[in-house]
Amino acid sequence: MNPRSFYKLLIVSLVAFASAVTVWILTPEYSVGTFFGEPLLPGLIEKINEADVVSIEHAGQTLTFLRDNNGDWTLMEANGYPADKERIRNALIGLAHLEKIEPKTALPEFYPDLQVEDTSETSKSYLVTLLNAEGKQLSSLLVGKNISGITWNGQGYFVRFPDDAQSWLVRGNVDVTGTKNSWLSTRILPLAKGRTGSITLIDGTRTREIVYKRTDPALPLLPVFLSDRYFLTSQSFIEKMEKALTSFDFEEAVNRPANLSEEIPFSSALIETVDGLHIYVFLYLIDSTPYAAVSFAPADNASESVQQEAIDLEALHGKWLYRISKENVSALLPFLSIPEEKAEPSKKTETTKTNAKKVAAAKAASSTASTKKAVQAKAAPTASAKKETSAKKRQLVKKETAPDKKETAAKKETAPDKKETAVKKETVSDKKETSSDKKEAPASKEETVQK
Repeated sequence: MNPRSFYKLLIVSLVAFASAVTVWILTPEYSVGTFFGEPLLPGLIEKINEADVVSIEHAGQTLTFLRDNNGDWTLMEANGYPADKERIRNALIGLAHLEKIEPKTALPEFYPDLQVEDTSETSKSYLVTLLNAEGKQLSSLLVGKNISGITWNGQGYFVRFPDDAQSWLVRGNVDVTGTKNSWLSTRILPLAKGRTGSITLIDGTRTREIVYKRTDPALPLLPVFLSDRYFLTSQSFIEKMEKALTSFDFEEAVNRPANLSEEIPFSSALIETVDGLHIYVFLYLIDSTPYAAVSFAPADNASESVQQEAIDLEALHGKWLYRISKENVSALLPFLSIPEEKAEPSKKTETTKTNAKKVAAAKAASSTASTKKAVQAKAAPTASAKKETSAKKRQLVKKETAPDKKETAAKKETAPDKKETAVKKETVSDKKETSSDKKEAPASKEETVQK
């Protein structure tokens, strides 16, 4: 390489390096302003315990959290269901500790780029408002896009006060995103893998039952009792069932109806843990939607901690009815349809069939007697006619008294209505034979005249 080319390449490299440094310094995301480190909401940390109402507005929807006298939070939009206390606490502390990095745009047309525009059904901003017990506003802030910065070594957000045009880049952690259920503890059952000792499942008729049990926490559940042999017992189904129970989350919580005890669940489950907690799950179908009601009780030999756990769980879940996913429901239904021919008939059914056979036999005997009388009355009095009539009678009696094997088997297997149909068929055949006798009677008269 000649010296001239070397100097050209060196100049180009220096210019490129200088441009990169200039861009890095002037880039707003990674620049540090003169307000770096100042509290965004000074004095809020001292008043944070006064916040009794937290409101979050986003995309036309509002979540309103209320704190009770015990310090627990509930969500109004979830029928007053208990909210995730720890997450609300972290959001409040994060809000109070936000620090300024530098001011950003004050032009409304650029607000959507930072997601700090006024809330509406199409906006991406989150308006967080804190109120005290008297309804006095403690703070209100529009939280927008979150970013990560190098120079401030942490996570940051674009924010803006609703009554101020100036937006800010701040650092801290204030996660207020997510759906309604993300602010709730949606897990219903306190089960972990290996804690389940046995599972008993009963269908809606309360006539079919299966029990799965494990003898050791390290061993899998195995079927130990089946009321009949039409159940799912494969290891893959058992694993799926236990996985569904350990992640038994609800999609919606509603107040349990007062008359729920009058409804019949389409399936029930009793889950016994190895440490003595009894869990009862009742599945209902309301407006074609599956719901679950749960109840908790300690075993007689349960420890004090398990007894207290049962009391706490019953207090939390005892008044709620939970809408659950169809996947969780199917995981708790091991019942297979019993084929009709495989089902054992009850004594009442056998008695009904026996009575039906007697009625059919009585109808057949009555039909046979009337048929014989009709043949005898319409037969000619000649000797040859008597012989033919006698032959017909013997043939008729033979057909009536000794039915073929197929008809006999059919009568034994079919219901009484089929037997009556068979009797009707025999009656029709008798009428045909009687008609043939009518035709033969004139022939016998002609033979008499010839003689």
